[in-house]
Amino acid sequence: MVASWASRLALLFLLCPALSWGQPGPAAVEPAVPGAPASVPGTSASVPGSAPVPESNLQAVTAVIVSQIRTLVDRQLRENNFVLPAGARLEVSFPGALMLPQRCSQPTVEPVTGRKPPGSAVPYVIRCAPAPGALQGPSLTVQVRVTVLKNVVVAARALGNNSVIEAADLVMAEADVGAIGADALTNPADAVGRTAIRNLPAGAIVPRSALRLPMAIRSGETVRIEIVGVGFTVSSEATAMQNGATGDTIRLRNSEGQTLSGRLDPRGVVVIDIRRPD
Repeated sequence: MVASWASRLALLFLLCPALSWGQPGPAAVEPAVPGAPASVPGTSASVPGSAPVPESNLQAVTAVIVSQIRTLVDRQLRENNFVLPAGARLEVSFPGALMLPQRCSQPTVEPVTGRKPPGSAVPYVIRCAPAPGALQGPSLTVQVRVTVLKNVVVAARALGNNSVIEAADLVMAEADVGAIGADALTNPADAVGRTAIRNLPAGAIVPRSALRLPMAIRSGETVRIEIVGVGFTVSSEATAMQNGATGDTIRLRNSEGQTLSGRLDPRGVVVIDIRRPD
C-alpha cells in the first residue's frame, strides 16, 4: 500500500536536522532541506509571489515551512529586544512529527498572539491554500522548540550539597542556557575549589549561584573586626557566631557580649560599616 502524503511528510520532517544559527536577525538561513530558499524577504509570514507547491514535492513544502518559521523567530526576537549571549546560538526544532493535511499547497506560517521565543513550546499556525472553489484551506498548529545553546560548565557526576568542587567533577558541554542566562559558568576554573550549596545531578548546568567560596572562618573562632565610620576606623576582636566564606555577612559577639554583624573581606577581617549613605 502506498503511504499517504501526510505520513511521508512526517517521516521527512523527522529526518530533517534541527535548524540553528549563531545570531538573531535577518541573516541568511542555512536550509534544513536541500533546495530550500535561503531566506524569506520582508517581515510577512507569507511568501509573496510564490507559486503553489506541488503535492509531490515534499521537500519544497517542508523547506518553505521551515524557512518561514525561521524568519518569524528572527522577527519576534528582534521585536522582543532579545540579545543572544556571546558565544551562544539558537536552535529551532520540532518536538514531534509534522502532520500536515493531505492537500497543502502554498503553505504560510503565522505566529500565535502572545507567545514569543525562546521557549520549549512556541506555537505557530500553518495555513494551506484553499482548494479550488473553497473559501478557506486547512490549517494546524505546531509546537516549535527555540533553545539558546552555549558551551557551559556542567557536572560530570552527581555533586552533593557541601561538596568541594574539583576539576574532575566538571566538563564543558553545549546546553540550553535560556532559563539560567548569565548565571551559567563558562570557565571551569570559576568553580574549582568552591563548595556546592545544593545538590547538582550529573549533566546539570553549574550556575554561579549554586556555589560558594570555602569557609574562611568557623563558628567560635576569634576574628579581627574593623568598625568603619566617617573619618575613622576602629580595630578590635570578636568571636564568630557562625561559619563564613569571603563575602559573607556574619554575626559576631564582642567582649561586652554585644551581637554585631559585618562582611568578611578577602583579608579575613570582618568589616562593620556604620557610615550613613549620602
